[in-house]
Amino acid sequence: MVTVREQLPGRLTELSEETTVEHAAEAQLGLATWLDRARIILDGAELKKLEEVALSVLKKELTSDHHHKTNTFATGLGMADILAHLHVDEDTLSAAMLYRSVREGMTSLEEIRKSFGESVYNLVKGTLAMGKLSELIEKNKRLEDHFNNNQREHLTGIYKMLISVTEDVRVVLIKLAERTLALRELANSPKERQERVAREILTIYSPLAHRLGIAQLKWELEDLAFRYLAPERYKEIASLLNEKRLEREQYIQFVVDKLKSELLKHGIEAEISGRVKHIYSIYRKMKSKNLSFDQLYDIRAVRVLVQNVSECYHALGIVHQIWRHIPHQFDDYITNPKANGYRSLHTAVIAENKSLEIQIRTTEMHEEAELGVCSHFNYKEGAKTTDYSFNHRLHSLRSVLEHYQERNEAGAHPNEDETENFNQLQDFEDFEKIYVFSRDGDIKELPRNSTVLDFAYHVHTEVGNKCYAARVNQRYVPLTYTLKTGEQVEILTKKDREPNRDWLVNSLGYIKTARARDKLRHWFRQQDRSKNLEVGREILTKELSRLAIHPKSIDLSDYCAHFNVKTGEDILVSLVSGDISLHALINQVNRHMHLDQDEPELVLKPALNPRASHTLSAHGILIDGLDNVELHIAQCCQPVHGESIAGYITLNRGVSIHKVACPDYVRMISQEPERAVEADWEMQPTRGQSVQIVVEAYDRRGLLKDLTQVIFSDQINIRQVNTISEADGIANMKLLIEVKGLAQLSRLLARLEQQPGIISARRLVQGN
Repeated sequence: MVTVREQLPGRLTELSEETTVEHAAEAQLGLATWLDRARIILDGAELKKLEEVALSVLKKELTSDHHHKTNTFATGLGMADILAHLHVDEDTLSAAMLYRSVREGMTSLEEIRKSFGESVYNLVKGTLAMGKLSELIEKNKRLEDHFNNNQREHLTGIYKMLISVTEDVRVVLIKLAERTLALRELANSPKERQERVAREILTIYSPLAHRLGIAQLKWELEDLAFRYLAPERYKEIASLLNEKRLEREQYIQFVVDKLKSELLKHGIEAEISGRVKHIYSIYRKMKSKNLSFDQLYDIRAVRVLVQNVSECYHALGIVHQIWRHIPHQFDDYITNPKANGYRSLHTAVIAENKSLEIQIRTTEMHEEAELGVCSHFNYKEGAKTTDYSFNHRLHSLRSVLEHYQERNEAGAHPNEDETENFNQLQDFEDFEKIYVFSRDGDIKELPRNSTVLDFAYHVHTEVGNKCYAARVNQRYVPLTYTLKTGEQVEILTKKDREPNRDWLVNSLGYIKTARARDKLRHWFRQQDRSKNLEVGREILTKELSRLAIHPKSIDLSDYCAHFNVKTGEDILVSLVSGDISLHALINQVNRHMHLDQDEPELVLKPALNPRASHTLSAHGILIDGLDNVELHIAQCCQPVHGESIAGYITLNRGVSIHKVACPDYVRMISQEPERAVEADWEMQPTRGQSVQIVVEAYDRRGLLKDLTQVIFSDQINIRQVNTISEADGIANMKLLIEVKGLAQLSRLLARLEQQPGIISARRLVQGN
């Protein structure tokens, strides 16, 4: 069998002549050695993809103009090495190898997708997103104050922000590996950077490792960070540990031999070893319980690994038979696992006149304790796939963070030793939150798809009411702008600004959250009734005019029962407050006039009996008493599906269909009433009806493109466009479109008027 070491020399023959031969040879040898070792760690996995990825990164670095500035290959190898010891899958190792190369611009995401597949591409992309947030956090001075003061509420917000950008827990693992490597390489960095990175890791990333149950990373992150943040205290505790090491090792060996012998007498074969207490955990316990080093009972500790749960409790009983149990020093994390899934039995005893902590667990529990979420990977020889069921841990992590926030709001002070039952935690599968920075650097949590106006009302009601503009990441955006995690939002206000009623129109997209909507409605309800009545009448009149419906044809008293109000004036006031939406009212007008019947709940039976009438036309129109007759829509009024209609028998074009109130129809019937014929719409339209609209706007480049995109987004067909640009810079655009009712037309015209530079958008019929 040809080894990796024998394969590599010929793999980099395409390198440029400028490449340093010694560097290339050293890198090849290092890669070959590491791959051989990684195969052993990962139970003989072939790692073919990882080898290709590593060679690709190495080649990019050796041929790049930037290789003297950054060592992307060594960084990638270091991250992959950390993750290999966590037994992650090959795609995760590959993404870790590639991450730094992409971040430095040597490799593109698209190259990764084409060469190494969608999974690796998504992992790198997700890690880059977390990296951007990490940079924002590191640069944010307000958040640095939170680190210094350990403000739990804000730190929880940071955890949740980082987790929100990914749906794959492996992204978090790669980021943890990157931060671990960064911490290892801080030795020669300036003191200011050492402290800043260490503080970030101790307050954000080691708690994340804890939440995911990865003890291997948690302890290393905490000890290294503590070393930079409190070097003198770190050296003091390390020195105390070294001074007593020989004595402690002799003592541990004695109790291990004695315990193993006693367990064997009872038929229990156990793996027993001394457990090293980490420096930061020693410091934390000394500080929190105000103890001296000599008073810590768990400096001396052993771990017992057995085959099954019943042996755990059997071994516990034997331990308590051999040595006296210390009261109040027992925890059953098997029956009640910690929130991160940790399971084990903890007890403390007096053994040979010294305090001793003993942990008892199964081998499986031990793997979960050390590897956490990583223990759910299936990386055995011959395995075809990886068990991705571990992703439920990501949702559980989110659940834990939610739980901690609730505890904080209730005034409690949770700590990592709380015994929360992991199996009873609710999985937040529908976790739909975003996290953005305020202007001052505070983190705000909002529902996904929230707009800047939602954010304004989230900050304060008056900020929302007086908002007139917004900036996201220092650039102006419309109030309908949808926010994304990690963005910084600044709301601009004016004292004399008042809310706009259009903010309550769903189709316009100003607000998406119930919180903002309720605050808006409350403001409008507080206004003077007479003023609201006037504004409501203006709103309705404007909408009816835009739809070419005469206001006198609408009697608001017809709709009072539906909206549960007493008078038509109450409807007008409710239009202003937002308790009744304009869209809902137009829907009811449609229903009353047999309109908008593409919606099942609004379907009405036609006034005519289809069996006694003409077979349906292509327009979905029934004609009373006539058969095999040509129908056409009158261009003078262009009735839309559902409007009250009637037919007029022409001399040579069959029957023309008019709105009942059409002036031309009224005039013709008054002269020749015998030509009138009853007509009605079928319950559902067979196709859209042609309607002409006119849009008046300030002429600009891209105007037509923007308007057509709005129309197409509503799945409305455009049949004809005619544009005339006037000398004064005003463009008049006539569009012939197909709609399925007035409600759809109403929504479209409202959306068109919200586009930049639009003066008006209305329905066009003869005479207007």
